[in-house]
Amino acid sequence: MRRGVPYPAAGGQPDRAPPPTYGVRLCAAPPYLAQRGAPQRSEDLHDLDCLGFAYGATRDRWRFCGPDGEEQVEVKFRLVANSGQALLTLSCAGLGILMQPRALVEDVLRAGNLVPLLPAYAIPSRPLQILNAPDRRATPKLRSFLDFAVAKFGRSED
Repeated sequence: MRRGVPYPAAGGQPDRAPPPTYGVRLCAAPPYLAQRGAPQRSEDLHDLDCLGFAYGATRDRWRFCGPDGEEQVEVKFRLVANSGQALLTLSCAGLGILMQPRALVEDVLRAGNLVPLLPAYAIPSRPLQILNAPDRRATPKLRSFLDFAVAKFGRSED
């Protein structure tokens, strides 16, 4: 699986039409928000503790589509990790604000361990490609995984 803009040199072939988007959520734990306050505007994030993913285009700037159009906000990271699950654990522990895939955070949001932030600001979704080697036969196991991935990650944004 590859997130981001299509990259033909990735060495694989799309097996089917990819899921349309890779939705992302901005959230934080209620204890963190009680201590530091919830951001009201995207630029408020600059003065708060954010938790950053070590790779990708969102390393030091987070993009939003707000009431005044698209904007990029420079954020400072309290911690940076190369694992979304580690960042989720840190955010649930009240250590900062998290921007991570919808699929990773939806259960903890539903349970109330994290709360969504900045509802007036949409986070641009990212394309997701599922690639397989050109010489790989579409086995029932592979087909089952692809069906699961499309169902899990390809849902439309709420």
